[in-house]
Amino acid sequence: MRKTILFMVETNELLLSNGVLPGKIHKTGTTIAAITYKDGVVIAADSRCTAGNIIFDDNVLKIHRLSDNIYALGAGTSADCDFQTRLLESQLELLKLNQDRQVRVATAVRKIQQHLFRYQGHLGAYLIIVGVDVTGSHIATVHPHGSIAFLPFIASGSGGYTSLSVIEDRFKENMTEDEAKQLARDALYASTTTDLFSGSKINMYVLTKEKLDKFLPYEIVGVRSDKQNDYTLAKGTTEVLSTNVKKIEFDIVNEKVKTTTGAHEAMELA
Repeated sequence: MRKTILFMVETNELLLSNGVLPGKIHKTGTTIAAITYKDGVVIAADSRCTAGNIIFDDNVLKIHRLSDNIYALGAGTSADCDFQTRLLESQLELLKLNQDRQVRVATAVRKIQQHLFRYQGHLGAYLIIVGVDVTGSHIATVHPHGSIAFLPFIASGSGGYTSLSVIEDRFKENMTEDEAKQLARDALYASTTTDLFSGSKINMYVLTKEKLDKFLPYEIVGVRSDKQNDYTLAKGTTEVLSTNVKKIEFDIVNEKVKTTTGAHEAMELA
C-alpha cells in the first residue's frame, strides 16, 4: 500500500514538473432520501444533474434497480454510481439464480462494501441501499471508502443536511404510507428550493413485500412560468463604438449545381 502511495506522489510530481496542471474539481449536486415506515420503505430523489455551475440535465432518474426487492439511490459522480449499481445488479441476479431464492439486503450491502473498499475511496459513489426481504425493511448508507451504517432513515447529497433536518424533526416509528410519502416529499422540497445543485422534479418509489409503486414524478418543483416583462432590446440600445468591414479576396475553384426534384421523385418511387 505504501509503495502505491509513493508511486502516485512521484507520478503527480513528474506531471507537474512537465507543465501538466491538475484537473479542476467540479462540484456535484444531488438530494436523495430514504425513510422506513410500517410496511416498507419510501425513497425519493431529485432529478437535476449538474456539472460545476451548469445544469447538465433536469430529468435524471437517480433510483437504480438492484433486484426486485432491492433498490439503490446514488449521489456523487454519476458515471461511478451508474456503473457500480449495474455491476451489483448483475451480481445479485446471478446469485439469485444460483440460490433460487430472494437476495437479502445485507448481501447487497456487503458486496458493494467490499468492492468500494478495494478502491480506497477513488470511486465517487455515495449510495443508499434500500430493500424489503424476509427479515424486514432495511436502509443502509454506503460511503465511497466502504463504510456502512444501517439506519431507519437517511438523506445524502449536497442537499442532504437540509432534508435530514426535516426528517429528524418529524420522523416517528410505524408511520403510515401516506405519512412517510408526505415526509419524504417535504424533505426533498426543502432541499430542492434551497440548494442550487438540486431541483427540477421529485421522483419517489414506495417499496413493500407485495408491491412497488413508482411516482415519476411525484411533484415538479421548479415550474417555469411565463416571463412577466419583455426583455427584447431595441436596436441601438447598445452604442456601437467602431465598425470595421474587411473585404476577403477569394477565387472560385469549383462550382456544382444540384437538382433535388429528381431525388425526391426517386425516393417516392422507392
